Parts: sequence; C-alpha cells; structure tokens
Amino acid sequence: MSVKKLKIASPCVSICIYDENRTCTGCMRTEDERKKWKNKETKNSWRERNLDEIQKRMSKEFLASWKSVYERKVQRLIENEKP
Repeated sequence: MSVKKLKIASPCVSICIYDENRTCTGCMRTEDERKKWKNKETKNSWRERNLDEIQKRMSKEFLASWKSVYERKVQRLIENEKP
C-alpha cells in the first residue's frame, strides 16, 4: 500500500511583479525560493516553513488579501483532486 504525499500549494497567486531585489510582490518569494518550490525534491517541511517566512514579510493588509486568495486557490485544488 502506498501513502499519497500531501501536496502543499505554491504561494503564487498569479500576480507576478518583481521588485529590484527580484522578489515577487505578489507572493513575496525570492527568485531562489520560487526555484526551490518548483523542485520536485523539495520537502514539504521546507515548504511549510517558507510559507510562514513569506507571510512574515507581508504587511498586515497585504497578508489579509493574500490569505483570502491563497485559501480560495487551495480549496479549488482540493475540489479538483476529488475523483
């Protein structure tokens, strides 16, 4: 019996605008973080920590907006996985 690995949704909310430091102003990830999210070898523990880290970079107002969009994205992904 195989165990299905829980997939953690990328923090990307499809607002990809980069600042002078090459940080995405839509999800607050650095270029290196975005690459690491795409790597199939990246562990969920890193992804969970990174989600926490990027949320700490967001202003209170931005965080509320991002969370709303991200939660809808996660719900949509869950609904699409149902058989």
